[in-house]
Order: sequence, then structure tokens, then C-alpha cells
Amino acid sequence: MGKQIVLCFVAVLSMISACGASVVRLNLTGTWTVTNPDLDITVKDKVPGSVYTALHNNDVIQEPYYRDNDVKQAWVAHANWTYTRTFTVRSEMYQRKSLLLVAEGIDTVSSVYINQQLVGTTENMFLKYAWNIRPFINSGQNTIAIHIQSATEYATQQANSYPYKVPAVFPLPETHGESHINFIRKVQTSFSWDWAPSFPTQGVWKPIYLVAFDSAVLEMATVEVVPVSDGESWVLRTTAYFHVGVVQSVSGQLQITLDLTGISETYNLFLNTARNEAAFDITVPQSAKVKRWWPIGYGDQMLYDVTFNFTTSDGEVTSQTKRIGFRTVELVQEPVSADPKRGLTFYFRVNGQAIFMKGANWIPPDSFRERVTEDHIRMLLQSAVLANMNMLRVCGVGIYESEFFFDLADELGIMIFKGLVFGDALYPTDPAFLDTVTKEVTYQVRRVMHRPSILFWTGNDESEAAIDEQWVGFSNGKVYRDDYVKLYVTTLKAIVTSENPSRVYLTTTPSNGKFTEEAGYFKVDPSSELYGDVHFYGYVVDLWNAPANAPVPRFITEYGLQSWPSYHTLLPVFEEEDMSYTSPMAVHRQHHPNGTEEIESQITRHLAWPLSTISDPQRFKSIIYLTQINQAMSIKSEGEHYRRHQSSVLPDGRGLTMGALYWQLNDIWQAPTWASIDYSGRWKMLHYYAARFYSPLLVSPYLNGSDVKVYVVVDQIPTMEVRDPHTQRLRFEPMTKVKDIMRSSMGREDALGLKRKVDQRVHGNLTVQMYSWNSFTPLHQWIVPYQLNTTAEMVFRQGVDSMMTEAGCTSSTECFIYTFLNDPNDGVNNWIYLAELKDSSVPKANVTIASVQQASSPREFTITLTTDAIAPFVWLEAGSMMGRFSDNGFLLVKVTFTVTFTAWRDDVDIHTLRSQLSVLSLMDIYRE
Repeated sequence: MGKQIVLCFVAVLSMISACGASVVRLNLTGTWTVTNPDLDITVKDKVPGSVYTALHNNDVIQEPYYRDNDVKQAWVAHANWTYTRTFTVRSEMYQRKSLLLVAEGIDTVSSVYINQQLVGTTENMFLKYAWNIRPFINSGQNTIAIHIQSATEYATQQANSYPYKVPAVFPLPETHGESHINFIRKVQTSFSWDWAPSFPTQGVWKPIYLVAFDSAVLEMATVEVVPVSDGESWVLRTTAYFHVGVVQSVSGQLQITLDLTGISETYNLFLNTARNEAAFDITVPQSAKVKRWWPIGYGDQMLYDVTFNFTTSDGEVTSQTKRIGFRTVELVQEPVSADPKRGLTFYFRVNGQAIFMKGANWIPPDSFRERVTEDHIRMLLQSAVLANMNMLRVCGVGIYESEFFFDLADELGIMIFKGLVFGDALYPTDPAFLDTVTKEVTYQVRRVMHRPSILFWTGNDESEAAIDEQWVGFSNGKVYRDDYVKLYVTTLKAIVTSENPSRVYLTTTPSNGKFTEEAGYFKVDPSSELYGDVHFYGYVVDLWNAPANAPVPRFITEYGLQSWPSYHTLLPVFEEEDMSYTSPMAVHRQHHPNGTEEIESQITRHLAWPLSTISDPQRFKSIIYLTQINQAMSIKSEGEHYRRHQSSVLPDGRGLTMGALYWQLNDIWQAPTWASIDYSGRWKMLHYYAARFYSPLLVSPYLNGSDVKVYVVVDQIPTMEVRDPHTQRLRFEPMTKVKDIMRSSMGREDALGLKRKVDQRVHGNLTVQMYSWNSFTPLHQWIVPYQLNTTAEMVFRQGVDSMMTEAGCTSSTECFIYTFLNDPNDGVNNWIYLAELKDSSVPKANVTIASVQQASSPREFTITLTTDAIAPFVWLEAGSMMGRFSDNGFLLVKVTFTVTFTAWRDDVDIHTLRSQLSVLSLMDIYRE
């Protein structure tokens, strides 16, 4: 067996452009053979891919997501698998002095052979590996074999050989998963989670190829965009990393160009195997007039290409381009008032503007990455934009997302809260583990640090909380605390702050921010609402009434509630007998402990449970509908609650809530989860509601004891941070003067346009109407002019009893309140009930689809609804047709109402759509 030449490079070939004829690349993706001799299985399938997909595509196993196949197919994960193929090396490649095998992603622990000789090993799914295989290669035909060890067996071996127990939250009995995911560097949810099945994949999950050259090639380039103190000029801190071949030294030229500016610098380089990187600072002066990158809604997403061209003295050329944006980010942690006991702020300024971060948590869209198309990722990110989100938190227990994902985030103006892949567990800290995660994090930070969309880094998700709060299996002992600091502070913090010093690194979420750091990286009060960010899940409280039951934090990073996906989404994986809320398969699919009982309890606080006389599939459809109402109303109430508190400080110091990210945006499989978009891509009711509670102009009524309060909340306008001269309490005020807007970075180009936008948002008329459930005509209305002095302000308050008396409403069960701003047809509206809906006189409305017409676009259709009574939670579905409605789950207070359906494909037939459309409202599910 030949000598192993190269084990691993932290920075390896990425996006190489073979501009010179002497650099040759051979793609090894395509058809491979996947085998396990012990099981007598041999199949052929495509790489990139996974063994589950290979077996499914060859009819060895059923669809993995079908029924309880996550358990029945566990044998796949407990076996070892080998990927093999042959390839031909032609003379133009064979003649090169250096020949690299580059594997961008192998899942996970493997040994790699060329022509039956070991050339390298892997132990980390998140690393690229490169090996010099020149000594082992033949001219002509060659073989490659990748022997992959069972991830579950490897993790168990590592855990059993460790000197003490290192706990992880999952698996729980309800998640039907595998143990010790914290001992292997792969997707943390692949051994199961409360929103994910257990599919511990193996395979070659990213591209694999050969690169041949003589002297040296550019491996990776990094760019960090740093503002200069004058606020108008910038510095590009660039580093180029090279792979130097077998020659002793290499000379060449590196040209770095910033497009659209005329800035181009050329550097003479002298490289060898010990000196294989070069760093240069490039000044971008004010005269270059670069435009800033803004989050969506605040300005344009201007992007610039930085191109690195490296030419060796013998003419080999490689290049790489990084797309950057010019923006500044600050995490503001200052006293909220003159009283230090009132805590610290926790909010972000982007380009000098304090921005309320509103969005959701993003998770990997599938257990099997080869199934996830770029179109699906684009649909999910565009859906986030359509729901008025400006931030996604990339889940720290998934993967490091693809270049395509970050390309879209940069282009769309979605800010990214980026977590390293550690969470809900403690981790070993032996030298081998720290070595591999050091390489992993160094590589991943370098890979994406140029992205303007990434705001900051976090080390882990909930691991500190698990120690401090002593979750099941965890303790607050010195060993675990020392290990925690060793991993997330001594190791990972040092890497991130060295590689990407301009970005904030927080050890954990939830966090007490600066206070956590000052306390030795462990929170003094893990649930404090006065510092940092919090996670909150109120499974046993009434979240339709968030003001009474939800926290008032500085920033909420996770909040959520479960619902079931669409019945149509379940059809491919359930049989008819499974279509019952308490069927064995439905219970199996519920991975959250007590989730089935909790959902029913939450619903029946407000709504009646469907009749037991209805057939199981129809009753299950009704329950699915109720679960989505419950989720939407709960997260709506919480989302509005957090936004109402963005510009005020309560007497106890709580408030100035400047971020709300619900858990979670998207689904990984067809099951009850916290997602607002289910596995198929269908929007749940929550996602339609998110578009309203995250709207740039929000009207938010709620009951506060015996009073009705109505707030107006605004964002996406220039604001000022103002402190009260006596209390020093901070608030956020809209900029209403042109001179102030012109001084802000947001307003230099279009101050007058922004002034008009501010005026439209902060001035207007609020209309409050009281309706009887039995009439389309309001009993009474109150019209209140408003002018906001802060970004979130109460503009109406009156006692419920006095309002009912004025309106002539004799009982709270007979009436509800409807509010809107300015034009009743512009969509800025909201409503609240006065008594629980199960106790109210909600009529059985007959809502029908009156017409379906083709709109101007081939993908758009206009749907007109009619009703004979007021109808809450009007819900449209398009059957098997995939797309979204302009509104859904709404309160229908008009006899006729029009919505638009936008299909995701061009080949939608209006007649098929019309036949698939259905509509129901709340009282329909109580009919026999």
C-alpha cells in the first residue's frame, strides 16, 4: 500500500477556472457503484448522492419517508458502504507534475483508495479534502473506491471509548433515533430530532474531481470588507491561499480587481510549500462611489465582484471571484436607561440604522441533499421575502449552507444569523475532535466571510442553556463547563475572531450577550429578558393571549408552536388508515413529547373539536385545519406582541424588543412540526399570517384586561435613536425632517422620496369597527387620526364595556372588533374576538368560489369568493396544484372578496385549477 501523501487541507480548491491549458480538471461525478458484500447488495446511482437514495432508486428499499420507514430502514445506517467507479486519465492530465483528488464533501468517515492504494481518510462531513494522488495514478484507466464506515457505529465507538459521558438532548424515545451524534461531525439532526426523522446518511454528497497542474494553483480567496473611520471609504482585506505542487518554488502574479470601480492591483508572488498564502489590503476610496448593500426594504442590494487572477511564470492560470457588498453592522449593547439594573440593549445597526429583525429559523430542507433542487431553495427564500422577513437564522444543527443559498440571500437582502453546526448537546474536547472542528470552522468561515448577508456568528444552539438549566442528562459540573469554554471560547471564538474580526461572534443562543461574556461565558440568569436573546415555547399557556403569557425580551431567537402539514402533503407517505389524528402512524410521526395532547389542549381552549361522527379522513382534514389555525393565531399574537414592544421600556426594564424569529420556516419531512411552509412547499396558514404580522405597516389590536388597545407599528423607514434626557431610556423615532434623513446613510440618495415614505407610514387614520357576527354592517365605528412619535405606538384605547354600550352590542359572544388603517381595501387590517370563538355566535357561512379567471400572467389566476355570512379563517386549497394565494386563512367581512393564486409552474391549466380548488371556513367542520 502506497504512502499517504496528503491528509487534509483546510482551504482547498474552490471554483477553479481553468483559464490556461496547463491546468486540467476531470469531473468524477456521475454514475458510481454502491456495494455492501455482507448484505449482497450492489447498485448503481449518481454522485453526489447518498446510500438511501441509491437503494431507493434501485428498488432495494421503499421511499424512506413512507410511513415508519425511518425505523424499518435503520439497518442501512448500521452497515458500511463502498462507492467505486473507474475513470480515464488522458495524457494531458497524466503529464502534469501534480495531480490532486478533491472531494468537496464525503459523508462522513471514510478511507479513499486509488488503484487499491490508500490515499486519504475523512472524518468530517463539512470539510473539503485534497490529496496528491500523482504517485498512484495510471495513464489510462484507474479505479477509485471510497469505503464509508457506518456513522452510527463510529459514533457509538467514539462515545464508548471516551473517558466520561458527553450528553446530547436527542434522541428521545419519541424521535425513534440514534445516539451519540455529538461524536461525529455530520448533520446533527441526521440521527433524529423533534422535527426530523433518523436517516444517518452515508455517501459522496458533494462534487468530487481531479485537478492537474505543474507549479501552483489558487485554492481559495477571502475578502473582508472593512469600513474606514471616515464613513465613506473602505478597505478590502484579502487573502489568497495556494496549493504549491512538487516544485521547490513558484513565482507568479496575482491580480485583484474590484468591478465597476476601476480598482485593480497586481502583486508579484514567490511561493513554496511553506509559504503558500498572501494577504493584501486594498483601499476603496470615497471617489470610487461604491453603493451600500441594504437589507430588503431599506435600500438596494448592490453587489460587486472581486476577482482574483493568478498566473504562474510558466503560464498556468487559475481564478476565483467573490461577490461582496459594502455595509456596516454593529451589535448595540448599552444600558437601556440610567438605572443599571434595567439591563442592556441588544439590537443591530446596519449602515447606521437600527433595524427590527423579523423572520424565522431556516433548517436544511431534506435529509437527502441530492433531492433538494435550487428551485425549491429559491421558492423558500422568496416565500420568506413575500412574508416580509428580513432575517433568517440558519439552524446550528443542520449543514453549512450552499453557495447558491448565500447567493440568493445576498441578492434578496435577507440577513443571515449564522450558527456553527453545534447544538443541543455537549461535545468531546479531545485533541482529535478539536483538530477536526478547527479545520472545519476555519474552512467554513473563509468560504463565506465575504457575504454581506451574514450579520454575525454563533458558536452553538442551546448548549449553554442545557448546562445551566441541567436538562435531562446534563449537569452544571465543572467538567462540562470547562469543556464548553474550551470548545466555544478557547477554540472556536479564537478562530472566528482571527479569520473574520469585523463580525460579532456570540458563543451561544440564547445568550445574555455581553453579560454572558462578563460572567465567564455562563449566564447568571438563563431566562433573563434584560440581556441578549431568549428562546420561548409556551406549550401549556394560552398563546392566543401573548401579552399575558409571553416574555418581553430584547430579542427572541426562537418562538413557535406545532401544526400538521396539508392533507395533500401527507398523501404520498400515509395510507388511508393512517389518516387519523391518533392513528399509530400519526403518533409515530409526532416527535415532540406530548405533542399530540398539547395541540388538542391548545385548540380546545378556543375552538370546539370536530364531531366524532365524521369519517376519519374527513375528521383528520378538519383537525389539520384546526392545528393550522391554532399555530397561526398563536404565533400572530406573539409576533405582534414583540413588535409592539420595540420602542418602549417597561418600568422593570424589559422592552426594546428588536428582533423576532419564529421556529421554523421550512420542513424536513411530512409530519407535525413548527414550520410555516410544509415539506411539499405549501404555505401553512401561519405563513400567510406572517406576511401580515411582519408587514412594514402593522395595525395591532389586542385585549388588555378590560380595555381594547390598538398599536400602529412601522419599519423600513429612517429612524433616530433618542434617549430621554432625564431617565436615559432609549426609544426609536421616525425621521420626519429632510435634513435628518439627508444626514443618515439611508437617505443620501433619495431624501425626498424617503420623506414621503415616512409621512405615509407615520400619519393616517385608524378605523375601529365593532361588528355583530350576524351582519356585514358594522354596529359602530371609531375613526382616530394618528401621528407616530416612535416606531411602535398605542393610538387607541377604550374599555370594552363602553365600546359595547356605544355600539349596542349586548354580549361579548355576539360581537368582534375589526380595525384597518386608511383605505379599507389596502390590506392593512386586523381583528380580535371578544369571547372565545367556541362560545360565540359564529354563523355557519356558505362561502363559495364564484369564479376563476386567468390573469395577465400565465401563472396567475383571479378567484372571486362570495359568502352569505361573516366567516372566520376562510381557507383555500388548490389540491395537487402547487402555488400560493395572495391571502388565506382570513376573516371574510364582505359579501364578495377576490384573491390571486400564483402557480409555481407555467403549465397550469385553468380548468384543472378550477376543479382542484376548495374553500372552507370555521363552522364548516362542525357540519354533519
